[in-house]
Amino acid sequence: PPSCEFLREWLGGDDYLEAVLMALRSLVALGRYWEAGRLVVEALVTGRFPDAGHRHMLRLWSVVAALKAGDSSAAYDAVRYVCALRPESLRVWNLFSRILRRMPNKKEPYRFALRCILKNPRALPCRVLVGNHFVMAGSTRLALTQYLRVLEDRPDDPVVNLLVGIAYLSFVTSRRCQDRHVAALQGMSFTLKYAKLRGWTQEAWYNLGRALQQLDLAALAHHCYEQVLRMHGDPDRGGAGADLKREAAHNLALMYRRAGSNDLARHLLQTYCTF
Repeated sequence: PPSCEFLREWLGGDDYLEAVLMALRSLVALGRYWEAGRLVVEALVTGRFPDAGHRHMLRLWSVVAALKAGDSSAAYDAVRYVCALRPESLRVWNLFSRILRRMPNKKEPYRFALRCILKNPRALPCRVLVGNHFVMAGSTRLALTQYLRVLEDRPDDPVVNLLVGIAYLSFVTSRRCQDRHVAALQGMSFTLKYAKLRGWTQEAWYNLGRALQQLDLAALAHHCYEQVLRMHGDPDRGGAGADLKREAAHNLALMYRRAGSNDLARHLLQTYCTF
């Protein structure tokens, strides 16, 4: 069969790229992921694609092939190049997060993300990713540092305000928190701003209720969950997560049981949480 170099010279750059992409689509559709990965490696030989956009497209296909094949290490090696090339792309970092969930050792990917932040301070999706890692690791103050830097560039982003609010509320329970009242007020301030930016949707009421429940403000949390039960799901969320009535009913039932109202708790579970 003709070599890749022969095909490139015979077809030309654009037609050769189209032929490679057609072959990749066919191989992935047929489940021949290893061969698709080998084709990308062969096509990415130095000099065959001088255009950076073409190389970027092929690198993404190598990530897809490795993910489909279940090879998280190869997918990680491929996606690092794409992240370094487009550090401000939300879709690229979402792909990085998807690969990260499948990797047994997560220390090296987070070290890579930190290096990306040092090289590209405006890589906001990367900062959010690192902040989420710090929250899961219990380092709330480090998470706040990342979130607040993102907030400087996107002060009216509802998700960023929610992340800052959650971080402050998590910091309330930390032993290093010197003034829990101030931290709680700051957390609720950002959470309320998030709800206002979201337009007081069902999702916003639910997250506000969770924040109040975390602070053990049961009466206020009860009001928020009641609002969730009265509203319809957010159409832009889609899927099974579009309606949060079950989650709100479950949390309300826990609050009722804690208060000794087992009948009310049972009624809520039977109404909203019965399959």
